[in-house]
Amino acid sequence: MLRRSIKKARQLILTARLSVKASSMYGSGYFAVLFHALRLCRERQFLPAEAFRLGLFNPMLSCDEISKYISRKNFTKVQKSLNPQSWEPFLKNKGILYRFCLALGIPVPKLYAVCFRETAGWCFTGAILATPDDWVEFFDKKLASEFVIKPSMGAFGKGVKVFGKKDDRYVDSFGKFYTAGEIYYNMISDPEHDSFVIQERLKNHPAIIQLTDTTQLQTARISTVVDSNGRPCIVHTHFKLIMGTCVTDTFEHGLTGNMQAKVALDSGVLEPAIRMAPDGSGIETVPIHPKTKIPFAGFRLPLWPQACALVMETAPKFLPLRTIGWDVALTPDGPVILEANIWWDPPNHHRHSDEILDAMLRSTREISLKGYASWGRCR
Repeated sequence: MLRRSIKKARQLILTARLSVKASSMYGSGYFAVLFHALRLCRERQFLPAEAFRLGLFNPMLSCDEISKYISRKNFTKVQKSLNPQSWEPFLKNKGILYRFCLALGIPVPKLYAVCFRETAGWCFTGAILATPDDWVEFFDKKLASEFVIKPSMGAFGKGVKVFGKKDDRYVDSFGKFYTAGEIYYNMISDPEHDSFVIQERLKNHPAIIQLTDTTQLQTARISTVVDSNGRPCIVHTHFKLIMGTCVTDTFEHGLTGNMQAKVALDSGVLEPAIRMAPDGSGIETVPIHPKTKIPFAGFRLPLWPQACALVMETAPKFLPLRTIGWDVALTPDGPVILEANIWWDPPNHHRHSDEILDAMLRSTREISLKGYASWGRCR
């Protein structure tokens, strides 16, 4: 009880502080902004920082505009009514996910090895890697010249490292060199993660490189729901764009500086991209790629029908998990599933979360609409 009270007090203080900033930005009185924000967070279950980043502290927003957004808390409630929580590690642990996909012939990056802090690891040859010497031999003699290391239970692209081999050492994306032993030691001494996957480095399709002028992998988010009859449908799609020196395409609520562009499901054509506004409040539209000057609107993603077909074929194989946010790489060799997200974020930045929620509820009629229906209404 005390912990909950402290948490509520902190959220209230944060709301008050953000309201000061928002009142200046939107030219509205402080108390008008504060009361609007408090009501928004109470009735629609937004966290203060979440609502502020989406530009929802603006007291001039209409009910219809606000209804285009859904809080992470409310969206997770819907997901938990579709996905058994006990199956969370099945998707969140990339080692388990990749081994399952490989067994079923689902295209994923080649899995070279899995490393654990406390126990022996495994490599694609079937060998058990038990000692530091085993791992050094694996890196130096059995691994491809380029590879990616990820925390098995990582999120938001944190801890992901891309390596290339140069002579007898390995260099990461920032030009830092390592020996095989140093890479292994960094994995087993990581303070946050106790297991890692070593996998193939996928390549972007040439058309994507032409649009973005980066070789770092960028993926399409394709979110599916499987109805009570086992039929899948796609409820949302967007393409994730890397900006600056980022190694991964993670958006992380706009905080990374990366961008996203909504994709037309039927054609694979992009809309103008979006990113977080420089002042951290709200979303702004970006019509052309800042680096290549190619317009986003009208650009057709390669292999789009194949990518959609892949997730539609794959989604029922993951039952009883009913809704998944797939990250699909569009490579020269075809679409490849990079990740499968059980608690995928509501794509609020694209301003149609109400449509997504409606589509999810329509395809899962056994879920009671009571309670959910009020989220999109103003009082």
